[in-house]
Amino acid sequence: MTPEQAFAAQGQPLVSNQPPAKPRTNAQKRLSPTFPNGLTEREVEVLRLLARGLTDAQIAEALVISPRTVNAHLRSIYTKLNVTSRNAAAHYAFKQKLV
Repeated sequence: MTPEQAFAAQGQPLVSNQPPAKPRTNAQKRLSPTFPNGLTEREVEVLRLLARGLTDAQIAEALVISPRTVNAHLRSIYTKLNVTSRNAAAHYAFKQKLV
């Protein structure tokens, strides 16, 4: 039994040598990255793999998602980028330096 477990079993509070943790302020919180055209982080992952020439099945395997989910992400990406093809989406990814 560790000392912490022994104190807990006796009902005594464990005294710590460290000062209590301070809550993070807004400035200290990690900001999530922002992507162009309102793309989500996952959509950017899919777009990067698409631009590398992977098929839907290969993208699905790489991201451990179903091909149907990949297709849903691609539809969303195409809508947000106002494009209608894989080639146009890949061109956008290179132009925006996402790859």
